[in-house]
Amino acid sequence: MYTYTQGHSRIISSGSCIPNDIITTRELLEGAQVKERLGISNNWLRRVTGIREKRVAAAGSLPSDMAVTAAREALERAAIGIEEIGIIIFTSATRDYLVEPSTAHVVQSKLGASNAMVFDVSNACHGFMNGIHLMDALIATGQVRKGLVVTGEQGSRLANLAVEQLRHSDNKQDLVDLAGGLTLGDAGAALLMGPKTDPDSGFAGFILQSKGEYARLCYCGEENRHGPVVTDMPGIVGHTAPLVSDMYRQLMEEHLHWRTEELDKYILHQVGATSFRLHEQHVGVPVDIMPNTVVSMGNLITATIPVNLHNIAVNKEVEAGSKVYLSGAGSGVSISQVGLIWDMAA
Repeated sequence: MYTYTQGHSRIISSGSCIPNDIITTRELLEGAQVKERLGISNNWLRRVTGIREKRVAAAGSLPSDMAVTAAREALERAAIGIEEIGIIIFTSATRDYLVEPSTAHVVQSKLGASNAMVFDVSNACHGFMNGIHLMDALIATGQVRKGLVVTGEQGSRLANLAVEQLRHSDNKQDLVDLAGGLTLGDAGAALLMGPKTDPDSGFAGFILQSKGEYARLCYCGEENRHGPVVTDMPGIVGHTAPLVSDMYRQLMEEHLHWRTEELDKYILHQVGATSFRLHEQHVGVPVDIMPNTVVSMGNLITATIPVNLHNIAVNKEVEAGSKVYLSGAGSGVSISQVGLIWDMAA
């Protein structure tokens, strides 16, 4: 069962926070001692996922710090003061605190956003897409004029938990089960959103679906305890790929009335290099219009789509009126797809 809503908002500007430090996937497996303990090549993860390297946040940096850096860039690019921000939605899977307070409050304090209502949205890799949808609804009802959707992902924390567990394992299946966590990287991102200035621009429409029966295909932190990510990747791909295909058809044909050849960019959630071929196969979109960050940055969790949106804005890869398609996904399973008519000037 799908939920469809018409879009009422636009992206005013964007920001990102990309750490300088790099770790290669080979170095990660060397640290996990998979060759010594399991007899598996240290190049295995790169060969299976296509991920060459990932970024790692500086020691002492928190998810809120990365979100704040990205938010400040978005505000600066738009020349908008923090006092104009009515809502901040923090969407990361990784947070400053395990339970409370919500990291959105920390972001609010660091930004000095005293006029903003703030809260966290948590939905694994899909959190940022939920944040966009919520912000659009709040703007549509007139509760906010300008708001920030932010994330600060430190997937390296979860990758380190997987490395530590593998150091004590003699079971090759553990590497397969923990591989998803090993792909996670660090990045922050922010979108500054506001009402549409033209009905034929900004977010055109949203389609969303959740399939809780697949919740055990990827999980992390059972019984509220710290633990590595455990993933049944073939199961996730097998169940979600047909859903993505059907949702794409419904949004494009029944709601947006767009054709695939009209798309200028197709930005998807990226868990590995195979993600692009799978989307090409199931929805018929050519790979060459899909921006790729996963090879050099890994799975950025909730930051993947907003980082890529920021990249195409900064690099001026699209112009006003370009049609951009967003395809989000996260364990649970949640899936969303969004049509966006580009009008971001900053």
